[in-house]
Amino acid sequence: MVPTESHIPACRPLWSLLEDAFVDEGSEHLTVHGRWGSIEIADTSPLVREALHRMSLGPVALENISALHENFVRWRAGAGPCLIWRKLKNTLDLLGGCVVPSLGLNDGAGPILSLVAVTRDANFWLPFIRDDEPVTMRWGTGIERLNGDQALACPGLTYQVILHGAPATEIAKSLLDNAGTITEVAETLHVEKTLVADVVAYLAGAGLIVPARC
Repeated sequence: MVPTESHIPACRPLWSLLEDAFVDEGSEHLTVHGRWGSIEIADTSPLVREALHRMSLGPVALENISALHENFVRWRAGAGPCLIWRKLKNTLDLLGGCVVPSLGLNDGAGPILSLVAVTRDANFWLPFIRDDEPVTMRWGTGIERLNGDQALACPGLTYQVILHGAPATEIAKSLLDNAGTITEVAETLHVEKTLVADVVAYLAGAGLIVPARC
């Protein structure tokens, strides 16, 4: 699983800020305050302001911002260039662990999983994993209860993954029990392969998924 290519989700990427983070904005400044201190945002454009405002309200689909929609759709389709989305994503990356990446189904409901940072320098991206590549959970990963949800955690990693519900929970538990490929998990659970690929990519982005040989 060499990180040379990024995964583009078939389902809905959702974004929010940590619950204890808040945005302080003025006419010439934009600051995000969180549990690890304050971060000054150099890009104070209307797009960044709108994105952060929406993210402060909970998990949102950023493509619903009119200025971003067409660019984001091109990114989802792999039909770039997607300079507006890339620029916004670079700004969000500067916020590190203050950003909570989530995955939702295409039904418009809430997230099925969320990545919550446990360190300030958490850096999220989605690695591409082939459908036929055997993967498993990293050694030491377990499920614990967190605020009424189930959470995947592993000592030493920068993220824990909150499992809000099906089918993310079933996919994660399947890979906790046995190594397998995306295709095998999809067939076993009778879930669309693209959905399994999305969940696996998010788990891999959190560092929880590794090649089965490791």
